Amino acid sequence: MKETVALDSAQARMRLPEAMADARAATFDLIQSRSMIVWGEHCSECAAPTCYTACSFYTPRPDGHCRRFAHGMETIETASANKTPLTRIAFRRWGKLEGRGPVGALEKADAANLEQALQPALGLGLTFLARREARARTAKHQALGQKAPGEFDAFMIEGAALSAETISFTLTLVPVDKASPALFQSQFSLNANWTRVSIPVADIARTIDLAQDYLVQIEPVGEAEGLEVLFGLCDFVTWAGAAQAIPPPSAPSTPAAKAKVVVWDLDHTIWDGILVEDGPEGVLVKPGIREMIEALDTRGILQSVASKNNHDEAVAALAHHGLLEFMLAPQISWGPKSAALTRIAETLSLGLDSFVFIDDQPFERGEVGEAHKTVTVLADTEALTLLDRPQFDVPVTPESKGRRALYAVEAQRALAAESAAGEMDQFLRSCDLVLTLARLSPSDAERVYELSQRTNQLNIAATRYSRDDVAAMLSDANGAEAWTLRCADRFGDYGLIGFAYGDPRTGHIRDFFMSCRVQRKRVEAAFFAWLAARCEAAGAHEMTISYQKAARNGPALELFQNLGFTLSPTDDTHGNLACQLPASFDGHDIVRIEATLAKPSAALTSEAV
Repeated sequence: MKETVALDSAQARMRLPEAMADARAATFDLIQSRSMIVWGEHCSECAAPTCYTACSFYTPRPDGHCRRFAHGMETIETASANKTPLTRIAFRRWGKLEGRGPVGALEKADAANLEQALQPALGLGLTFLARREARARTAKHQALGQKAPGEFDAFMIEGAALSAETISFTLTLVPVDKASPALFQSQFSLNANWTRVSIPVADIARTIDLAQDYLVQIEPVGEAEGLEVLFGLCDFVTWAGAAQAIPPPSAPSTPAAKAKVVVWDLDHTIWDGILVEDGPEGVLVKPGIREMIEALDTRGILQSVASKNNHDEAVAALAHHGLLEFMLAPQISWGPKSAALTRIAETLSLGLDSFVFIDDQPFERGEVGEAHKTVTVLADTEALTLLDRPQFDVPVTPESKGRRALYAVEAQRALAAESAAGEMDQFLRSCDLVLTLARLSPSDAERVYELSQRTNQLNIAATRYSRDDVAAMLSDANGAEAWTLRCADRFGDYGLIGFAYGDPRTGHIRDFFMSCRVQRKRVEAAFFAWLAARCEAAGAHEMTISYQKAARNGPALELFQNLGFTLSPTDDTHGNLACQLPASFDGHDIVRIEATLAKPSAALTSEAV
């Protein structure tokens, strides 16, 4: 049951693969009754209404609330005998599903009929009356159910990942009464096949009173931007007869090919001894650990801490041993370490699949591994083997050596942005942003290779260059130009953050990728305003670029569409983006451009635009 609808109220239709359709249809036979939670579109960082003017990610819906799903909640009609429609969601940053209880039970056929009856009312638009109608009629019919909220058998979620092999989520139930410390949370994954996950109600009821008001939330683990999911039934259910044997959850997903973050435990992992017993000066750093931390830092691997300790005492111990400066967003408390890793990932805006967690305790390793199946979990005895693992075989460049400092400066930027009064563009103008453009040079080739390997979200063609590919562009004699993008502001230097490759004479841009560190800071508008002028001067009438859909590059497509490029799909995963010339890009003048036109081997001349 949906509280909000798609931007385009017309229902979409898709043909499910046969195996997926069969698995979905089987759900109807498994259950006897179900609840009808009214699901809505919400923000995990919401502080409404203040955030509507202060948050740079605020995108208004017709009702004024923030749109955190790219296309709303799309109803997908299929030819299945199951009357319950599917819902397709393309998440944006901080997007989550949220519903509210308590809820009663309806016989499955009655629930399906009610859902069908209410859908046209919601299709009229995203209005307060439509939402109130959905809640009121659902509550009225559920009041006729024969079962009390606590008599359900399980909470069931079914669906499929559309943008990746596997996508991890958390299911959270929390009392509406904020004074209550109760919380239930469980992690689950949906994969490319139709997946059915069930959580016993008995487990939930140990901490949540299902007869009282509570919120139920489904939220992606880590970065939500660009994740696309197909959801079926997401409700409390009672099983039909002996249908307790629900298929197991999806197989564990795999970590990313390259590690970006190492999270360390402290006691008996970084140092010998127990801090609360021995004190900051009584614990000793284990042999080889300091050298490993420094080596990882040189390779651009970020590091943090997840430790069950007293915060101030642990920070003092890290500082005493000269290790505090290496640790970004350290999480030191007595809470679950899986939650600590989630907070670190959110702070750094990096996916948990690129995390490695090291701890001496089997319990802690098991707790993190169960909650975050994409995290690589290692014992303390394996800490000195990190550099021998393929995950840590990454190029060493000037940018990688300074990556920790870049993230530390970014934290200062974020703090300044939060405290700045007024709208975002005004704050950006105060940052004195400068974008430096130069032809690709041999000295930058390794960094361009590294950037192509590491960039996921803002990589429009999903490019993964080899070193030979980059070397070939240095000597391209066919009129194409390869450009590097560097950025700096009053807080510090971002380093080399982007790359573009194309022919100004034809206006065709063969490739563009950029670090998300400068996303939404008008850098892309400034660059493409400069490039549009260059292409027009060379005789081109439009700019074009090829798009290839990947698991996490949805933000790249959104970036180009926000700039005014129009997508013409060629198939389900490819398309062409075009922008007519001359073109204007909002906010391009916020960023000052300094461009070097000559090839590196020629005499350097500069052009300020």
